[in-house]
Amino acid sequence: MANGAEQGRTGIRLATAADRAALLDFLKAHWSAQHVFVRAPDLFDWQYAGEADGLNMILAQNGTAIHAVLGFIPMGRFDPDLGQADVMLSVWKAQPEAPPGIGLFLLKTLATKLKSRLMGAIGITEEVKPLYRALGFALGDLHQAALFNPDAPQQRIAAGVPAAAFAGPPGSAGHWSLRRCTASEVVALAPVLDRLGRAGLPQKSAAYVTARFLQHPWYDYQCGLVCRDGEPDALCVWREVRAEGATILRIVDIIGDTGWLAAGKALLQPLLRETGADYIDLMQLGTPAEVLSAGGWLSPDTCPGLVLPNYFAPFERRTITISCAWKLREPTDLPLRLYRADSDQDRPNEVPLPRRQG
Repeated sequence: MANGAEQGRTGIRLATAADRAALLDFLKAHWSAQHVFVRAPDLFDWQYAGEADGLNMILAQNGTAIHAVLGFIPMGRFDPDLGQADVMLSVWKAQPEAPPGIGLFLLKTLATKLKSRLMGAIGITEEVKPLYRALGFALGDLHQAALFNPDAPQQRIAAGVPAAAFAGPPGSAGHWSLRRCTASEVVALAPVLDRLGRAGLPQKSAAYVTARFLQHPWYDYQCGLVCRDGEPDALCVWREVRAEGATILRIVDIIGDTGWLAAGKALLQPLLRETGADYIDLMQLGTPAEVLSAGGWLSPDTCPGLVLPNYFAPFERRTITISCAWKLREPTDLPLRLYRADSDQDRPNEVPLPRRQG
């Protein structure tokens, strides 16, 4: 931690639109000149646009020089009605010459300013885990699991897939059903989806789904409505990912309950057959392992040798661990469920990418 004199010379403040060029220059100089935000500033704007002329970043500055930055994504970025109650942290970087401890000071200052109910981060490194622990954050890892297309036994993306992944009947969906859901249906279902989105943390909504996924400037996301006995129980969001001449589906968010994952094979294998995808995967925290096991999901944690790649831009055939941290301001009975698209784990890493049409 910087001493008092150092802190006195270092201004800590929330960023404004006037800081945009300086922040991009900082990322170029101290992160990478090839960073997607540097090469595609419109994506930076989309992720960090705040209220009025604000940017959802906090920075440490000495004169005109930026020492360190910390980005954050309130759920209210995509639905203003959600405000800053639940916030996910993102890019966090200090330059080598920054005062010692400035990164921790940024995090403490942001927590004090926002007073959020939930503050979390996904994709944290081993180096920053002690900083989160020092501030009372809980730590954990996202759990990765997949269901495989029985019509695609020759896997081109995953490796070490056991024969059991393609064997046996899918089982019964029981009370559950799944159907594709259009953008207009998401809007029409707003009262139901808002109720489902309020039943867990971070809280989300139909407007959040529309702005975060269905209006994404680069990616084409799909939605599936999960019903129990005909009544909506969850909304599942996924997108296609391509590599090695093959396609997989990647679940990036679930709004609502996750008990339906116990009928995963029955509900999702028809989707795999329809799209021709090799498999569908899920990275999450908050759903019990026994629910996924009942649904036929296979995980590298329990299947020795199974490789479910995470990086596709560029493609790397290896399983990685995505660690996360979270802190609740007060105890709550609401379940915490984190997914790949929370924080900035499901953003483009390379340009150019084909833009969405329309």
